[in-house]
Amino acid sequence: MDIADVAAKAVKKISSGRGKKLAKKGYPEELPKVQPVTVSNKNDGKFDVGFAMTETMPDDFESKKYYIAGHKMAQKMTGFHDPITVSAMWIGCGDEGGVMMVCADFIGLTNCEVSLIRASLADFSETAKCKAINICCSHTHGGFDTVGYWGKLPKTGKVDTYMQKIFRDVKKVCLEAYDNRKKGDLYVGTAHVPDAQFDKRPPIVLHDTLTRVRFVPDDGSKETWLLNYAAHPNTLGGKNTLCSADYPYFLRQTIYKEKDVNVLFGIGAIGAVDPGFPDIEDKWRRTELQGETLGKAALAIDNDKKMDAEITVLQQPFYYYADNAVLAFLAILKVMSSKFVAAKKGDLGIALVSEMTYMKIGSQEILLLPGELFPEIAYGGYSSAEDSATGRGPEIDPKTFTEIAGDDDLLIFGVTNDMTGYVVAPNDFILHKTQPYLSNGRDRFDRSHYHETNSMGYSAAKTLTDVFADIMTRVK
Repeated sequence: MDIADVAAKAVKKISSGRGKKLAKKGYPEELPKVQPVTVSNKNDGKFDVGFAMTETMPDDFESKKYYIAGHKMAQKMTGFHDPITVSAMWIGCGDEGGVMMVCADFIGLTNCEVSLIRASLADFSETAKCKAINICCSHTHGGFDTVGYWGKLPKTGKVDTYMQKIFRDVKKVCLEAYDNRKKGDLYVGTAHVPDAQFDKRPPIVLHDTLTRVRFVPDDGSKETWLLNYAAHPNTLGGKNTLCSADYPYFLRQTIYKEKDVNVLFGIGAIGAVDPGFPDIEDKWRRTELQGETLGKAALAIDNDKKMDAEITVLQQPFYYYADNAVLAFLAILKVMSSKFVAAKKGDLGIALVSEMTYMKIGSQEILLLPGELFPEIAYGGYSSAEDSATGRGPEIDPKTFTEIAGDDDLLIFGVTNDMTGYVVAPNDFILHKTQPYLSNGRDRFDRSHYHETNSMGYSAAKTLTDVFADIMTRVK
């Protein structure tokens, strides 16, 4: 027997053993079904929006080891190219309150970290009547390990002093964004940018829409743009050891050169979707071109629609079944921050508490999801039985998010409020037969399946779509 087979069995035994211990203490109660909250400004029909941004870089880089996240494990960061930033945008409806959108150049944050940040802002949330604080991570593969499993295992790759700084900086920009709010109008516009995406795994599904939510203040001061596009910020590749926000940095710089505006960026359904221009060998040039292409597209959007000053929000926690014994084992080792509960479903008998947030600003529906969703689960395009990895057809796959919403223009933000890995369609989900979640499986076409090793498991897509379907019964 291969040593990796032994390791896979041992890891599953340990992880499932944790599930049995938790079960002896009892199963958790059902999570309450949260009701939607709507705020509006019927007095003058105006939004109040504020923005703040800060660089969030470690103060002790020279004295501590920092690991770069997203590619190889234990790859030490050796220097800086461009700074990691965190930005906040308050979107409110006058005295009725509003929501906070945070966009950060992080690989991700687990829901445990997000909960700590929210707790530090509890007084603010009460005073400001804040209905939701959402932290959207760009998932840059050129930044610091803020999750834990890109360090030198079995130790975490996170540095506590830096994580504490991140918490302080996120709180700081949230408070400043609220203080900086001004009255004005919000608009939403889109552009198709096909050149900025490359899908490396069948089925080839590319949702190439760049979305811009644009705030125009009444006093003529600086606009604020919230941008969304689906492409992994992994353009620099695995050999890069310099700190960088990847293409979102160049996207922002391209816009700044042409227009004096505030810019936030969040990613969409990025499962297996890489940036465009794959034939360019110079990684830095490819990264610059990716950012320039998206920045110029954002500047050229000319189909803005004014949004009514009304916000509906529903932030729903849910139990996310953890079938990935390797990730569960890393959590047991405290490599990353996770809180397990006993579960009656799943291979390991354990689940995480994660969350999904639905928002509607004006007529624009927005879904904020944990993890990296494959685009076919969002928009359709599942593999046929002839083409799928398993030989099974799309009838075993769940309804897509746009089908559930009844809205083809549903705007999706991924890696938001939790970092839970890839979400793969069931009929394309393949594991290694003897080393599940530890080594890449190979399908009937001899194609390698990496993404499953970094997923919650086979049931992830169905779990998320079921939660969303239930949410929609309360908001429609």
